[in-house]
Amino acid sequence: MKGRLWLGMILCFLPALGGGAEAPVTAVSDPLLVAHKDSDYHWQKSCETNGITIYWSKVDGSQVIAFKGNGIVDEPLDKVASVIVDTTRGTEWIDSLVSSKVVRTLSPTEFIEYDHAGIPFPFDTVMSDRDFVSHVTVDYDPASQRLTVSYLPAEDELAPVLKKYTRGVMTCVFKMVPMSMPDQTYVEAEVHCDPKGGVPKWLVNFFQQGWPETTFENLRREVKKPDIKVVSLIADLMQKQPAQAAQTPKGKASHHDGTKVAKKN
Repeated sequence: MKGRLWLGMILCFLPALGGGAEAPVTAVSDPLLVAHKDSDYHWQKSCETNGITIYWSKVDGSQVIAFKGNGIVDEPLDKVASVIVDTTRGTEWIDSLVSSKVVRTLSPTEFIEYDHAGIPFPFDTVMSDRDFVSHVTVDYDPASQRLTVSYLPAEDELAPVLKKYTRGVMTCVFKMVPMSMPDQTYVEAEVHCDPKGGVPKWLVNFFQQGWPETTFENLRREVKKPDIKVVSLIADLMQKQPAQAAQTPKGKASHHDGTKVAKKN
């Protein structure tokens, strides 16, 4: 998510707005369940803060606005990417995340991830927690050294809808390339996330505008921890040579183990 990826603050306002009963979860026809191309977004620059440039974009068929941020993270690419894909570290840097896990491995570079986000006390007595299921794909281009981690909404029998939670939907993409300085990585992060339930969309948009800055601040802090290790998925991908990558059959790649495979998007 993953940016994750939406703030618990969004939900805190709902009782005051008289939205006590939560709306049912939207069915599979939800626009957020449709993968969007880069051309579907029309990014408008919002501001620059703390070395991060922030953008927003309307999305056809949805009342929820997409947000994007780009900036520099002062650690090497393999280390930054490892923090993002490692589900075992997600709760350390993603706001409101209670748990995160890989529920199914699809290929060496694809897996289904389940994330559970909590509602803060005392609002947890009147509102349900949120959860998200994502199809995660990790791609690396040896020629450009560009690494992309994509989270798309998914359904999986190993992550069924639970009555006690509200199932949200999220599309999240992290794009990374190394800078000329060896210990710097350019990161571009974007999210289009709907927590569902009875949260008014204008309120979702209001608070999610802070997602890029919060995500960068948390990511920058997390990658500085001394126990960060490069996960095998990232190490294997970045060891490939351009010629080897060109010979790889379309739709296949070399993989990861059960750590993230085991890692909000």
